Amino acid sequence: MSLRTRLITAVTVLLLLVIAIFGYVAVATQRRVLMAQINERLEFALRQPFRQSPDRERGGGDRLLAELVIGPDGRIIGSAPSGIEVGGDPLPAIRNLPTPPVGEYQLLTLAGGGDAPSFRVGVLSLPDGYRLVVGQPLDDVMAAAQAMRSRLFLAGLAILAGGAGAVWMTVRRGLRPVDEMIDAATAIADGDLSRRVTTENPETELGKLGGALNHMLTNIEGAFNSESRANERLKQFVADASHELRTPLAAIAGYSELHRKGALAEPEATDRAMNRIESETKRMTHLVEDLLLLARLDLDQAPDREPVELRGLLEDAAADSRAIDPERAVTVSGPPQATVMGDHAQLTQVVANLLANARDHTAAATPIHIELHDRADEVELIVKDEGPGFAAEVLGSVFDRFSRADSSRSRKSGGAGLGLAIVDAIARAHGGRTGASNDPGARVEVILPKILAKTPG
Repeated sequence: MSLRTRLITAVTVLLLLVIAIFGYVAVATQRRVLMAQINERLEFALRQPFRQSPDRERGGGDRLLAELVIGPDGRIIGSAPSGIEVGGDPLPAIRNLPTPPVGEYQLLTLAGGGDAPSFRVGVLSLPDGYRLVVGQPLDDVMAAAQAMRSRLFLAGLAILAGGAGAVWMTVRRGLRPVDEMIDAATAIADGDLSRRVTTENPETELGKLGGALNHMLTNIEGAFNSESRANERLKQFVADASHELRTPLAAIAGYSELHRKGALAEPEATDRAMNRIESETKRMTHLVEDLLLLARLDLDQAPDREPVELRGLLEDAAADSRAIDPERAVTVSGPPQATVMGDHAQLTQVVANLLANARDHTAAATPIHIELHDRADEVELIVKDEGPGFAAEVLGSVFDRFSRADSSRSRKSGGAGLGLAIVDAIARAHGGRTGASNDPGARVEVILPKILAKTPG
């Protein structure tokens, strides 16, 4: 049984129970009120002045009351009928009537037989063994109760039908978001991750559930999209890595084959081949080390944390760059001290990669400028050159792995395209971020969280 059916059934049964209880209480209350009125009339009639004689005249002219006088031997001495034309009037069988003490009375109900009505009677004891019996038929009470039962039955049916219809409409409207959630879940199971649930009132329980479901669906869609992009990047990464490794391996295999076949008989040729093999081996080793570093950073392994003073690190990196390319000016500017918490070796590699990238993509003797900015809660490191800057088509992907300005993969334009990717990965591992722009030459910034100096004392 569905939730909608259970709710409608439960509310309808509850409504039916309420109507039945109300009807029973209403009929019982009406009967009790009418019986109380009859009792008051009987008591009033019994208290009326009367002559203690068998031929007592009935007073009041109330033809709804029946009166009779019973002698000491049980015979009816006199009677006044109630005025209703039924068999046995004025009263039904009066045997076994109680005999209260003289001057006192007692009320009781006499059930009629067949078509005879039932009576509510009062018995008053008179002197010398006489008894006065006053009774009123209960036809009106029975008729009124039956009429009320009929009216309540019809009204109850109408209320039950209307209530069930109202409940059905309310439940249907109230559970409409649930139907939409079911449809959305079915569509998502079929692959439509963009499906969302419409929430009319976000303050209701179902509205909050719909909002939570939409939030969850957004996260699921984002996770699937991220996984899809990660898979694409992984495929591209594997393809690029295979390509980069294939070239040095092919060179090494080629020179080895020449040596095996005796084609390198001359000492000069052998030395040249050995130098090329050594060069390609170093380049392949450097590439493998870069790939391993990126793999470790991809595992979200937190770097070793220690205070690193960046200004000294930048001065050392600038000195190394001048030693590599003495004709190129490298300047360092900024505050004399700025400290971050991080891995000294990895941060050194960040600066070295930025300087190497600037050297590889600019003409000889093009100056390189290193800037250090000490901000409120972070440190900004900028490396920029006076070269032509990044090409517009690669500016948005300079931090991607194997991204190079020359898509033909010629090594005249630089290395394997992992330098800036490693810079970005190390920065993110330290809780920082990177950016690239043209100013007008190439400008790369690395922003790292800063360690605030403690106030003495």
